[in-house]
Amino acid sequence: MKKTLKYALLLAGMTSLPAMAHVGYSGRNFGTFDGTSATSTLSGQGVTGNYGWIDGTDADYGDAHKTLPYRFTLLNPTDVTLTFQQATSTVTDHSGNTSTSQLGLIPGFSLYQGLAHLAPLNADTDTSAISKANRPANTEGAFRALDDIKIGNDPDTANGIPAALSFLKYIGHAYDGAASGSVSGFDGVADGKVSHTFSNLAAGDYSVFVGGSDYLAQEISNPNILTKYGVSGTLVAGVVPEPETYAMLLAGLGLMGAVLRRRRPLKNS
Repeated sequence: MKKTLKYALLLAGMTSLPAMAHVGYSGRNFGTFDGTSATSTLSGQGVTGNYGWIDGTDADYGDAHKTLPYRFTLLNPTDVTLTFQQATSTVTDHSGNTSTSQLGLIPGFSLYQGLAHLAPLNADTDTSAISKANRPANTEGAFRALDDIKIGNDPDTANGIPAALSFLKYIGHAYDGAASGSVSGFDGVADGKVSHTFSNLAAGDYSVFVGGSDYLAQEISNPNILTKYGVSGTLVAGVVPEPETYAMLLAGLGLMGAVLRRRRPLKNS
């Protein structure tokens, strides 16, 4: 039985923890890219549970806080390849405590155009009144792995700033391993790694939500239901030529040089 009452009560007792209470990109910004070839890798991250991404594929949505949000910005239309894989990570929580996240993550991710709210605005959270008002009753959270996301923040009463929604437009997804029910997008190889290329993404800001894709891992009988799994992410922007392309390019440049040398006029003696 998914998310039993006992587990629900356990989660309710943990909602006061700031690290689990909002959507933030701290330490997970791949950077800004202008269309030229570039690579960015982010490590030292850990996600709680091995089911956070796949849970967002069902009718009652998922808990955004069981995923890790990443971000990046494109200045020009660009091809982007995203890769996420299991890793051992030393993670520092909101209190400065460090722990080591373990191997074993079966990663899945979804790409969205847009960003959640950034500081100094209050961060978005599943439990805010505006988030709850903009999704069906009895849903587990605001996270949708296969569709647009609407998630909002709490009002900043001290500064008179009302609550607002963030709109994240779904672009695509991929996940590790074999098919999970009717969910497409699996890579067919259960190796703790998943990669996907998105062609000609428009200029703008993007969010990537990453989590586990083992649907059965959310059962209360799973002794690792609250285990923190390490993850490493890599973004490759632009088209990176294959070695054969480099060889052809160098050969072409050599040929052009030879032609130019042959056409060079002879100096008068």
